[in-house]
Amino acid sequence: MTRHAALSPATGYRTVASAAAIVLCMLAAGPARSERWVELSVDRMARVEVELDSVSSLAGYSDNVGAWIRYTYPISVDCSPPRNCYAASQLVYTRVDCARQTTARVQHISMDRHGDVIAETGVNFNAPRQIARPDTPDGTIWRTLCPAYPEIYRAN
Repeated sequence: MTRHAALSPATGYRTVASAAAIVLCMLAAGPARSERWVELSVDRMARVEVELDSVSSLAGYSDNVGAWIRYTYPISVDCSPPRNCYAASQLVYTRVDCARQTTARVQHISMDRHGDVIAETGVNFNAPRQIARPDTPDGTIWRTLCPAYPEIYRAN
């Protein structure tokens, strides 16, 4: 036979109040991670989008911002290794150096037409940087994530 402790009215009200407070906090916080993508550019090569919730400054790197960028291709592109890997889209974690107007692709996740991951690289914070020229997707990414910085490199 199990014995249950009887709740007094005061204890019951505190329990309900605590549960209500927890629910209110959860509602105010929203979902743990929402995906809000904003289209940056579209050309014949790819549609480029940034996930707003992933944009953040990078600790230890002054004037640097990191974000997940999604490239969606009209036709599948080679994503080797592994062999015979063809991706319809790629998620690329990009480090943007706002002061130097450069970008570095830190991690790649390649996906097929159904959104299934087919290849993934490890994280490389020492990835080579490239100049974010204004007429390229990298330039659009730089302008979007670093609005307070003047352009160093101009389109010819």
